[in-house]
Amino acid sequence: MAIPPTLRHSEFERMRRRLGAAAFALVFLILVGTVGYLQFAAEGQGLVDAFYMTVITLTTVGYGETISLESNPAGQLFTVALLLGGMGIVAY
Repeated sequence: MAIPPTLRHSEFERMRRRLGAAAFALVFLILVGTVGYLQFAAEGQGLVDAFYMTVITLTTVGYGETISLESNPAGQLFTVALLLGGMGIVAY
């Protein structure tokens, strides 16, 4: 039994909207993460370090922190929120 073309089109549109929303949410989360890590960065650390921290956090690579958070509970909680947000986007 063939699927009617209108049903296939509506499913495709629904999937396209969901993927678009997820892509937007991911870009937004990367921007929020980068700006957030800039707040915790030490002098001499800048945008590239904050972006790098965001990417290694969201991808769960854990390659190495460029912005030290070991004695910064607010930074650690920010990282936890960033991780949970990223996992939420993946689950969506």
